[in-house]
Amino acid sequence: MKLGNLVKKELKELLTPQAIFSMIFTCVLLIVMGNVMGGAMNEAFNNSEVNIADLDGSDFTADMIAKLPDYGADPKVVSLESDNYQAEMNRLDIKNLVIIPEGFGDKVLNGNEAVSVDCVSLVTGGGLTSSMQNISASSLTSSISSYIKDYTETVKMGMTDSEKALIDEPLVTVEYTSANGKTVQVSSDMLIGMLMSQSMIAPFAVFFLILMASQMIMTAISTEKIDKTLETLMSAPVSRLTVLSAKMISAVIVALLNAGAMIIGFAFYMQNMMGGATAELESGAADNSAGIMTGAQAMASLGMTLGVGDMVMFGLDLFLTIAIGLSISLILGAMATDTKSVQTLIMPVMMVTMIPFFVTLFADVNSLSPVFKGIMYIIPFTHTYTAMTNLMFGHTSLVVGGLIYQAVFFAVCMYLAVKMFTSDLLFTMNFSADSGRKKRFAGKKT
Repeated sequence: MKLGNLVKKELKELLTPQAIFSMIFTCVLLIVMGNVMGGAMNEAFNNSEVNIADLDGSDFTADMIAKLPDYGADPKVVSLESDNYQAEMNRLDIKNLVIIPEGFGDKVLNGNEAVSVDCVSLVTGGGLTSSMQNISASSLTSSISSYIKDYTETVKMGMTDSEKALIDEPLVTVEYTSANGKTVQVSSDMLIGMLMSQSMIAPFAVFFLILMASQMIMTAISTEKIDKTLETLMSAPVSRLTVLSAKMISAVIVALLNAGAMIIGFAFYMQNMMGGATAELESGAADNSAGIMTGAQAMASLGMTLGVGDMVMFGLDLFLTIAIGLSISLILGAMATDTKSVQTLIMPVMMVTMIPFFVTLFADVNSLSPVFKGIMYIIPFTHTYTAMTNLMFGHTSLVVGGLIYQAVFFAVCMYLAVKMFTSDLLFTMNFSADSGRKKRFAGKKT
């Protein structure tokens, strides 16, 4: 009986309303993220369907395409109307394309030189799922290479030494990448890797900045309430609006310093990434006489580098995001009465910050279904997470619209903060893990 009473007591201590809310919120969060990520993965798998265009039109290529399923590839055959790869891929609504050039069959039959195919990838956004479309294209080229190797070994007898050497490397893949209406000869894997290295650092930094700034201001407000210094400050011969203005000006200064530090650091990061590290990683491609570009050159040619105006917009986006986080934390901090309540109240901010963070890490928000895309963009932090990628791909209207939405969201938060600080809600609207027990004990004493 004593054990049962002790277990009951411990459960009451652990299963607080905050703990139950945390469980429910986490469950809902995972369900929402699962639906979003499931849709993103389905979209990625659909886009990873491999496509092939036969410009040779010979009996050899027709027979080869028909037998490719035996080699692990089942491409969809498409017809091209022009040599504008990106326009054709947009028309066909595909993300990858392997092109068999004219004379392909004759070169294989003659066996005097290695044959080549063109592999084109359309890059429209960031996220880890963007690289999935290249896996199927690589698998297709490997299957074509295996077919040619088997054909050569089976059909051709009495080969010369040069012909035997071709069997090991019978196929050369020439990779192209299309983005922003342009096409350049560069590996899409290389371009996506560079894109992610630049666009993913921003969400990481924003995520931690919001959490750090929110924790800081909520702890400061709750400490003032616990120490009774906030009551003293509010009773001083100065208006409450002035006190709130001082707190927000201080918070804005902190937000500006954080945003400025991040922008400066990120500018140097980009400069280094586009400089020595890129040149070293791509030294082989830089010396290629076939005109293959390095990743840095490709990004510049595709219009994916950021100018001064882009960096200014990103800085404003970052500043508004931090300011929103601070204003929300100011309201929640005024409700806190102890350290435990601060930890509980910071959780909604953390969760709402985490949802778009993980989604943008794995998927392109703009490729999601309209419903999930709308849900993501309702969260003000999403606009900052996606700002860098949107600017790189020319979606300036989304960035400008995000700035306007964030400004309105910030104004609403500040209005609520002013209402709270200029009324008695500042002292009567409390959130404490022990408030229920205190009321019960008070009732028993009476």
